[in-house]
Amino acid sequence: MLRQNGSTSRTRTATLAITGAALVALAGCGGNDDGWQDPTSTTGTTTGTTTGAGTGTPDAAPGTQALARAGATAVAAVPGGVLVSIEAEHDRTWEAQVVTPDGIEHHVDVSADGATVLGTPRIEEEDEADRAKHRDRVQAATLDYNAATAVLLTEVPGGAVTELDLDSANGTTVWEADVIDESGTKHEVTVDAATGTVLANTTGR
Repeated sequence: MLRQNGSTSRTRTATLAITGAALVALAGCGGNDDGWQDPTSTTGTTTGTTTGAGTGTPDAAPGTQALARAGATAVAAVPGGVLVSIEAEHDRTWEAQVVTPDGIEHHVDVSADGATVLGTPRIEEEDEADRAKHRDRVQAATLDYNAATAVLLTEVPGGAVTELDLDSANGTTVWEADVIDESGTKHEVTVDAATGTVLANTTGR
């Protein structure tokens, strides 16, 4: 994933109105996906299937509608959980990480279409410091993964999100993402998880 230092960035503040408008526009492009409510009440449906690959990405980027569905499926498998990471694997399944209110991180594998949990969710063995870190990030994020995806697809129109992680950078809680654009180029995009501001958008690495 990307980090901010050394990147070429194009900063733009995505206000709540802009994010909401992006979600409405995305919803109009495809079918409905079940969303999730924590930490905000945002439910997003996004589309945009592209082909192409960058290093570390699947041979054909999956549609973001499948990402939204896979995220909802993963969250449903971990009651009370919040999705903090989701990534498309090379076999086109999804690997998600969901954090419960106690800070425990659960790994959930989801089918390529996003509809089915594969196997049983696994608990990550971490200490209390790691769990506190997860709790702090979830509490700091006002954008859930659906809202973050809407910002990403406004930044990279027609793109497909192949990886999305809630992380921290220079003291700021951020969503870090890989987005494949319509030409097959991978963008590494960082979004402020509290404000929706795009902090970085780099390519060619």
